Amino acid sequence: MKIHAKAPNRIDLSGGTLDIYPLYVFVDGGYTLNAAIDLYSEVTLTPRSDERFVFVSEDLDLHLELSRAELQAGVPQGDIFQLLVEIVRFYEPATGLEIRTRNQAPKGSGLGASSSLLIALSGALNQYNRTYMDGESLIRYGADLEARSLGIPTGKQDYYAALYGGLSAIHFGVEGVEHQNLDLEGSFIEKLNQSLLVSFTGQSHFSGTNNWGMLKAYVENQGQTREHLHAIRQTSEKMLDALMSEDLEQLVHLINEEWHNRKSLAEGVSTPQIDAMMAAAQAAGAWASKICGAGGGGCMLTLCPAGLKEQVAKALESQGAQVMHHRIASQGLQVSVLAD
Repeated sequence: MKIHAKAPNRIDLSGGTLDIYPLYVFVDGGYTLNAAIDLYSEVTLTPRSDERFVFVSEDLDLHLELSRAELQAGVPQGDIFQLLVEIVRFYEPATGLEIRTRNQAPKGSGLGASSSLLIALSGALNQYNRTYMDGESLIRYGADLEARSLGIPTGKQDYYAALYGGLSAIHFGVEGVEHQNLDLEGSFIEKLNQSLLVSFTGQSHFSGTNNWGMLKAYVENQGQTREHLHAIRQTSEKMLDALMSEDLEQLVHLINEEWHNRKSLAEGVSTPQIDAMMAAAQAAGAWASKICGAGGGGCMLTLCPAGLKEQVAKALESQGAQVMHHRIASQGLQVSVLAD
């Protein structure tokens, strides 16, 4: 019996960074809004007759083999397989396993690929062990294990897109986390798909470093960090209203507003290359652009008139961007049991 699981990556529309404790406490709660896209992280589990665990990353062409004792001891922090090892160790499968993984997103994409891979692996192991934990438990355990692996605070928005799919509003506050799957008309979702471009800037990033810098800057009251994070919180609340009323014009305005405040949070959130890409897209007719994740590189989302999509894509490519043409994914985590 093999088990295959896949979970979508996401684009964040507004409120990223506010999903990190205790930032959302400092700003009196707030929404993070994102959309799952049909770019997936995948896992296949194959039982072994021995007590060995073989990790194979197909996209990175890397592998690691551990005994059960080595698995329980863990691997050094920073090892490429560390998070996967932590997840398998936590779920304690009864037999050895071959764990094959594949991320469709580029490394350092800012699309939450590591978190969607974590959800896919957690879902597969949940099925393999037949423990059938609920989705919120998968998120809670996964987020804590990822933070422990990275050694820095992490946010939770990525897990919700991976688990539930679609468009999400996640409210973070003192009373906990509340997830709302936005039930929008299919015609509006299609309008978004027709206007949406996702492109890789060619510059990888590490979101944890940027997010930690923003948390530190808030605590130490550096520059205008507090002012801009509070502004992002307000933008997110307005964006939820715009989405619920299916107001594309207002959504475009608010994406621009969010990016203005985000790139002002800290040096390095934007780069000259990113600025040039956005300027080229705008000159070709794009309405709005923003970097996904914590910035500094990774992927960019762009909204433009459907009739100008090809023109905008060519403008982005002329500046070195790799246009990816993905759509909003309505379904989140999918787990399948496969015959041998």
